Amino acid sequence: MASYLVRRTAFLLLSFAAAMLLIFLLLRVLPGDPANALLSLDATDEQIAAARAQVGSDQPIGTQLLNWVGDVARLDLGTSFTSGTAVLPEIASRLGVTIPLTLISFVISVVLAAALGYYAAVRSHTRLGVAVAAVAQVGIAVPVFWIGILLVWVFALTLRLLPSGGFPREDWADPLDALRSLLLPICTIVIVMTASLVRYVRSAVLDVLDSDYLRNAQALGATPGEAFRRHGVRNASVPVISILGIELASTLLGAVVVESVFTLPGLGSMLTKAIETHDYPSIQGVLLVTTFLVLVIGFAADIVQRVVDPRLRSSLSGAHA
Repeated sequence: MASYLVRRTAFLLLSFAAAMLLIFLLLRVLPGDPANALLSLDATDEQIAAARAQVGSDQPIGTQLLNWVGDVARLDLGTSFTSGTAVLPEIASRLGVTIPLTLISFVISVVLAAALGYYAAVRSHTRLGVAVAAVAQVGIAVPVFWIGILLVWVFALTLRLLPSGGFPREDWADPLDALRSLLLPICTIVIVMTASLVRYVRSAVLDVLDSDYLRNAQALGATPGEAFRRHGVRNASVPVISILGIELASTLLGAVVVESVFTLPGLGSMLTKAIETHDYPSIQGVLLVTTFLVLVIGFAADIVQRVVDPRLRSSLSGAHA
Protein backbone atom coordinates (compact mmCIF):
# COMPACT_ATOMS: atom_id res chain seq x y z
CA MET A 1 0.00 0.00 0.00
CA ALA A 2 2.77 2.40 0.91
CA SER A 3 4.63 1.82 -2.37
CA TYR A 4 1.44 2.37 -4.39
CA LEU A 5 0.71 5.61 -2.56
CA VAL A 6 4.28 6.79 -3.19
CA ARG A 7 3.96 6.02 -6.92
CA ARG A 8 0.56 7.67 -7.13
CA THR A 9 1.78 10.74 -5.21
CA ALA A 10 4.80 11.02 -7.53
CA PHE A 11 2.46 10.90 -10.54
CA LEU A 12 0.31 13.59 -8.91
CA LEU A 13 3.31 15.88 -8.42
CA LEU A 14 4.54 15.29 -11.99
CA SER A 15 1.08 16.07 -13.35
CA PHE A 16 0.98 19.26 -11.30
CA ALA A 17 4.42 20.31 -12.58
CA ALA A 18 3.33 19.65 -16.18
CA ALA A 19 0.17 21.68 -15.60
CA MET A 20 2.24 24.58 -14.22
CA LEU A 21 4.43 24.59 -17.32
CA LEU A 22 1.41 24.41 -19.63
CA ILE A 23 -0.40 27.26 -17.84
CA PHE A 24 2.69 29.46 -17.99
CA LEU A 25 3.45 28.81 -21.66
CA LEU A 26 -0.16 29.16 -22.87
CA LEU A 27 -0.45 32.59 -21.25
CA ARG A 28 2.76 33.75 -22.94
CA VAL A 29 1.72 32.68 -26.45
CA LEU A 30 -1.70 34.33 -26.23
CA PRO A 31 -1.96 37.84 -27.76
CA GLY A 32 -1.80 40.84 -25.42
CA ASP A 33 0.75 42.43 -23.11
CA PRO A 34 0.20 42.19 -19.32
CA ALA A 35 1.71 45.66 -18.98
CA ASN A 36 -1.43 47.03 -20.64
CA ALA A 37 -3.27 46.36 -17.35
CA LEU A 38 -1.32 49.25 -15.82
CA LEU A 39 -1.51 51.68 -18.74
CA SER A 40 -3.96 53.99 -20.45
CA LEU A 41 -4.51 53.92 -24.19
CA ASP A 42 -2.31 57.03 -24.75
CA ALA A 43 0.71 55.67 -22.81
CA THR A 44 4.15 56.70 -24.09
CA ASP A 45 6.95 54.30 -24.99
CA GLU A 46 8.74 55.18 -21.74
CA GLN A 47 5.63 54.40 -19.70
CA ILE A 48 5.18 51.07 -21.54
CA ALA A 49 8.81 50.12 -20.86
CA ALA A 50 8.44 51.05 -17.18
CA ALA A 51 5.21 49.00 -16.91
CA ARG A 52 6.88 45.96 -18.51
CA ALA A 53 9.74 46.24 -16.04
CA GLN A 54 7.23 46.48 -13.18
CA VAL A 55 5.32 43.31 -14.16
CA GLY A 56 8.50 41.47 -15.27
CA SER A 57 7.40 40.88 -18.87
CA ASP A 58 10.66 42.43 -20.15
CA GLN A 59 12.65 39.50 -18.78
CA PRO A 60 13.43 36.32 -20.77
CA ILE A 61 10.75 33.61 -20.68
CA GLY A 62 13.04 31.20 -18.83
CA THR A 63 13.73 33.77 -16.10
CA GLN A 64 10.02 34.50 -15.72
CA LEU A 65 9.26 30.77 -15.41
CA LEU A 66 11.96 30.15 -12.79
CA ASN A 67 10.84 33.18 -10.78
CA TRP A 68 7.22 31.97 -10.85
CA VAL A 69 8.11 28.39 -9.86
CA GLY A 70 10.23 29.72 -7.00
CA ASP A 71 7.38 31.93 -5.79
CA VAL A 72 4.88 29.04 -5.97
CA ALA A 73 7.26 26.84 -3.97
CA ARG A 74 7.15 29.53 -1.25
CA LEU A 75 3.31 29.60 -1.50
CA ASP A 76 3.49 33.07 -3.02
CA LEU A 77 1.19 33.39 -6.05
CA GLY A 78 2.19 36.99 -6.66
CA THR A 79 0.34 40.31 -6.56
CA SER A 80 -2.52 41.30 -8.82
CA PHE A 81 -1.51 43.85 -11.47
CA THR A 82 -4.87 45.60 -11.30
CA SER A 83 -5.89 45.53 -7.61
CA GLY A 84 -2.41 45.43 -6.03
CA THR A 85 -3.55 42.75 -3.56
CA ALA A 86 -1.87 39.41 -2.92
CA VAL A 87 -3.39 36.67 -5.10
CA LEU A 88 -3.34 33.78 -2.60
CA PRO A 89 -5.45 35.52 0.12
CA GLU A 90 -7.83 36.70 -2.61
CA ILE A 91 -8.24 33.12 -3.88
CA ALA A 92 -8.73 31.85 -0.33
CA SER A 93 -11.56 34.34 0.22
CA ARG A 94 -13.17 33.38 -3.12
CA LEU A 95 -13.07 29.68 -2.20
CA GLY A 96 -15.58 30.54 0.54
CA VAL A 97 -18.15 30.78 -2.27
CA THR A 98 -16.85 28.27 -4.83
CA ILE A 99 -16.20 25.32 -2.49
CA PRO A 100 -19.63 25.36 -0.73
CA LEU A 101 -21.34 25.81 -4.10
CA THR A 102 -19.46 22.81 -5.52
CA LEU A 103 -19.73 20.46 -2.53
CA ILE A 104 -23.40 21.09 -1.73
CA SER A 105 -24.32 20.63 -5.40
CA PHE A 106 -22.23 17.47 -5.57
CA VAL A 107 -23.77 15.82 -2.49
CA ILE A 108 -27.35 16.59 -3.55
CA SER A 109 -26.66 15.37 -7.10
CA VAL A 110 -25.15 12.08 -5.90
CA VAL A 111 -28.12 11.35 -3.64
CA LEU A 112 -30.67 12.17 -6.35
CA ALA A 113 -28.74 10.31 -9.06
CA ALA A 114 -28.40 7.19 -6.90
CA ALA A 115 -32.14 7.08 -6.25
CA LEU A 116 -33.24 7.95 -9.79
CA GLY A 117 -30.61 5.79 -11.48
CA TYR A 118 -31.53 2.78 -9.34
CA TYR A 119 -35.24 3.32 -10.03
CA ALA A 120 -34.65 3.72 -13.79
CA ALA A 121 -32.71 0.43 -13.79
CA VAL A 122 -35.07 -1.76 -11.75
CA ARG A 123 -38.08 -0.26 -13.58
CA SER A 124 -36.41 -0.17 -16.98
CA HIS A 125 -39.37 -1.95 -18.61
CA THR A 126 -41.96 0.49 -17.28
CA ARG A 127 -43.00 3.84 -18.78
CA LEU A 128 -41.84 5.77 -15.72
CA GLY A 129 -38.44 4.08 -15.74
CA VAL A 130 -38.00 4.90 -19.43
CA ALA A 131 -39.18 8.47 -18.76
CA VAL A 132 -36.54 8.98 -16.04
CA ALA A 133 -33.80 7.80 -18.40
CA ALA A 134 -35.14 10.01 -21.20
CA VAL A 135 -35.36 13.13 -19.02
CA ALA A 136 -31.79 12.52 -17.84
CA GLN A 137 -30.67 12.31 -21.45
CA VAL A 138 -32.37 15.61 -22.24
CA GLY A 139 -30.85 17.22 -19.13
CA ILE A 140 -27.35 16.39 -20.36
CA ALA A 141 -27.96 18.14 -23.67
CA VAL A 142 -29.16 21.43 -22.15
CA PRO A 143 -26.38 24.04 -21.61
CA VAL A 144 -25.80 24.92 -17.96
CA PHE A 145 -26.02 28.69 -18.59
CA TRP A 146 -29.44 28.24 -20.25
CA ILE A 147 -30.76 26.38 -17.19
CA GLY A 148 -29.39 29.14 -14.95
CA ILE A 149 -31.07 31.86 -16.99
CA LEU A 150 -34.36 29.93 -17.01
CA LEU A 151 -34.30 29.52 -13.21
CA VAL A 152 -33.57 33.24 -12.78
CA TRP A 153 -36.50 34.12 -15.04
CA VAL A 154 -38.95 31.83 -13.18
CA PHE A 155 -37.93 32.09 -9.50
CA ALA A 156 -36.31 35.57 -9.37
CA LEU A 157 -37.97 37.73 -12.01
CA THR A 158 -41.45 36.14 -12.28
CA LEU A 159 -42.20 34.64 -8.84
CA ARG A 160 -39.73 36.89 -6.94
CA LEU A 161 -38.96 34.11 -4.47
CA LEU A 162 -35.17 34.15 -4.66
CA PRO A 163 -32.42 36.67 -5.55
CA SER A 164 -31.30 36.66 -9.17
CA GLY A 165 -27.63 36.88 -8.21
CA GLY A 166 -24.98 38.32 -5.91
CA PHE A 167 -23.78 37.27 -2.49
CA PRO A 168 -24.04 38.92 0.97
CA ARG A 169 -21.25 41.41 1.73
CA GLU A 170 -20.85 39.75 5.14
CA ASP A 171 -20.20 36.39 3.41
CA TRP A 172 -21.25 33.59 5.77
CA ALA A 173 -22.01 35.76 8.81
CA ASP A 174 -25.68 34.92 8.16
CA PRO A 175 -25.62 31.31 6.83
CA LEU A 176 -29.30 31.29 5.85
CA ASP A 177 -28.93 34.47 3.81
CA ALA A 178 -25.80 33.07 2.13
CA LEU A 179 -27.52 29.77 1.33
CA ARG A 180 -30.50 31.67 -0.08
CA SER A 181 -28.13 33.42 -2.50
CA LEU A 182 -26.63 30.07 -3.52
CA LEU A 183 -29.94 28.23 -3.93
CA LEU A 184 -30.50 28.96 -7.63
CA PRO A 185 -26.83 28.35 -8.59
CA ILE A 186 -26.95 25.04 -6.67
CA CYS A 187 -30.18 24.02 -8.45
CA THR A 188 -28.56 24.84 -11.80
CA ILE A 189 -25.57 22.59 -11.14
CA VAL A 190 -27.70 19.85 -9.56
CA ILE A 191 -29.94 19.58 -12.63
CA VAL A 192 -27.00 19.17 -15.01
CA MET A 193 -24.92 16.94 -12.75
CA THR A 194 -27.82 14.67 -11.71
CA ALA A 195 -28.80 14.14 -15.34
CA SER A 196 -25.26 13.08 -16.15
CA LEU A 197 -24.86 10.75 -13.15
CA VAL A 198 -28.22 9.01 -13.60
CA ARG A 199 -26.95 7.42 -16.83
CA TYR A 200 -23.93 5.89 -15.11
CA VAL A 201 -25.86 4.67 -12.07
CA ARG A 202 -28.56 3.14 -14.25
CA SER A 203 -26.00 1.38 -16.43
CA ALA A 204 -24.03 0.06 -13.43
CA VAL A 205 -27.19 -1.23 -11.71
CA LEU A 206 -28.41 -2.92 -14.92
CA ASP A 207 -25.09 -4.76 -15.21
CA VAL A 208 -25.40 -6.02 -11.63
CA LEU A 209 -29.06 -7.04 -12.04
CA ASP A 210 -28.06 -9.24 -14.99
CA SER A 211 -25.24 -10.94 -13.07
CA ASP A 212 -25.25 -14.64 -12.14
CA TYR A 213 -24.29 -14.06 -8.50
CA LEU A 214 -27.37 -11.90 -7.95
CA ARG A 215 -29.65 -14.54 -9.51
CA ASN A 216 -27.99 -17.22 -7.35
CA ALA A 217 -28.62 -15.15 -4.23
CA GLN A 218 -32.29 -14.86 -5.13
CA ALA A 219 -32.45 -18.60 -5.87
CA LEU A 220 -31.17 -19.20 -2.31
CA GLY A 221 -34.14 -17.31 -0.89
CA ALA A 222 -33.11 -13.63 -0.81
CA THR A 223 -35.56 -11.05 -2.09
CA PRO A 224 -34.37 -8.88 -5.05
CA GLY A 225 -33.82 -5.93 -2.70
CA GLU A 226 -31.88 -8.00 -0.14
CA ALA A 227 -29.73 -9.61 -2.85
CA PHE A 228 -28.85 -6.21 -4.31
CA ARG A 229 -28.04 -4.65 -0.92
CA ARG A 230 -25.81 -7.57 0.11
CA HIS A 231 -24.06 -8.34 -3.17
CA GLY A 232 -24.86 -5.64 -5.71
CA VAL A 233 -24.24 -2.25 -4.09
CA ARG A 234 -20.45 -2.61 -3.88
CA ASN A 235 -20.09 -3.95 -7.43
CA ALA A 236 -22.37 -1.29 -8.85
CA SER A 237 -20.52 1.48 -7.01
CA VAL A 238 -17.04 0.62 -8.37
CA PRO A 239 -17.48 2.07 -11.91
CA VAL A 240 -19.52 4.98 -10.52
CA ILE A 241 -16.79 6.07 -8.08
CA SER A 242 -14.35 6.96 -10.86
CA ILE A 243 -17.14 8.87 -12.60
CA LEU A 244 -17.89 10.73 -9.36
CA GLY A 245 -14.32 11.96 -9.25
CA ILE A 246 -14.57 13.25 -12.80
CA GLU A 247 -17.98 14.83 -12.14
CA LEU A 248 -16.77 16.57 -8.97
CA ALA A 249 -13.80 17.99 -10.86
CA SER A 250 -15.98 19.12 -13.77
CA THR A 251 -18.44 20.69 -11.31
CA LEU A 252 -15.61 22.70 -9.79
CA LEU A 253 -14.56 23.90 -13.23
CA GLY A 254 -18.17 24.41 -14.34
CA ALA A 255 -18.75 26.70 -11.36
CA VAL A 256 -16.89 29.33 -13.41
CA VAL A 257 -19.85 29.54 -15.80
CA VAL A 258 -22.50 29.37 -13.07
CA GLU A 259 -20.79 32.09 -11.00
CA SER A 260 -20.76 34.33 -14.06
CA VAL A 261 -24.51 33.81 -14.63
CA PHE A 262 -25.37 34.59 -10.98
CA THR A 263 -22.60 37.21 -10.42
CA LEU A 264 -21.17 35.31 -7.48
CA PRO A 265 -17.81 36.51 -6.06
CA GLY A 266 -16.10 33.14 -6.47
CA LEU A 267 -13.11 31.91 -8.44
CA GLY A 268 -15.08 32.11 -11.69
CA SER A 269 -15.68 35.85 -11.52
CA MET A 270 -12.07 36.40 -10.40
CA LEU A 271 -10.78 34.45 -13.41
CA THR A 272 -13.10 36.22 -15.85
CA LYS A 273 -12.03 39.67 -14.65
CA ALA A 274 -8.35 38.68 -14.67
CA ILE A 275 -8.55 37.45 -18.28
CA GLU A 276 -10.19 40.71 -19.39
CA THR A 277 -7.32 42.76 -17.91
CA HIS A 278 -4.41 40.39 -18.71
CA ASP A 279 -3.75 40.09 -14.98
CA TYR A 280 -1.26 37.21 -15.24
CA PRO A 281 -0.70 36.57 -11.49
CA SER A 282 -4.45 36.23 -10.88
CA ILE A 283 -5.00 34.04 -13.96
CA GLN A 284 -2.08 31.78 -13.08
CA GLY A 285 -3.15 31.62 -9.44
CA VAL A 286 -6.76 30.62 -10.14
CA LEU A 287 -5.77 28.06 -12.78
CA LEU A 288 -3.08 26.63 -10.51
CA VAL A 289 -5.40 26.22 -7.52
CA THR A 290 -8.24 24.69 -9.56
CA THR A 291 -5.79 22.34 -11.32
CA PHE A 292 -4.40 21.23 -7.95
CA LEU A 293 -7.91 20.59 -6.59
CA VAL A 294 -8.88 18.59 -9.71
CA LEU A 295 -5.73 16.44 -9.43
CA VAL A 296 -6.35 15.80 -5.72
CA ILE A 297 -9.96 14.79 -6.45
CA GLY A 298 -8.77 12.33 -9.09
CA PHE A 299 -6.15 10.98 -6.66
CA ALA A 300 -8.75 10.46 -3.92
CA ALA A 301 -11.22 8.80 -6.32
CA ASP A 302 -8.50 6.42 -7.51
CA ILE A 303 -7.64 5.37 -3.95
CA VAL A 304 -11.29 4.93 -2.91
CA GLN A 305 -12.00 2.83 -6.02
CA ARG A 306 -9.17 0.45 -5.16
CA VAL A 307 -10.26 0.20 -1.55
CA VAL A 308 -13.84 -0.68 -2.56
CA ASP A 309 -12.97 -3.09 -5.42
CA PRO A 310 -11.22 -6.30 -4.23
CA ARG A 311 -9.86 -6.84 -7.75
CA LEU A 312 -7.97 -3.55 -7.59
CA ARG A 313 -7.10 -3.75 -3.89
CA SER A 314 -3.98 -5.80 -4.66
CA SER A 315 -2.52 -2.62 -6.19
CA LEU A 316 -2.39 -1.12 -2.70
CA SER A 317 -0.31 -4.05 -1.45
CA GLY A 318 2.16 -3.69 -4.33
CA ALA A 319 0.92 -6.69 -6.33
CA HIS A 320 -0.15 -6.42 -9.94
CA ALA A 321 -3.88 -5.77 -10.40
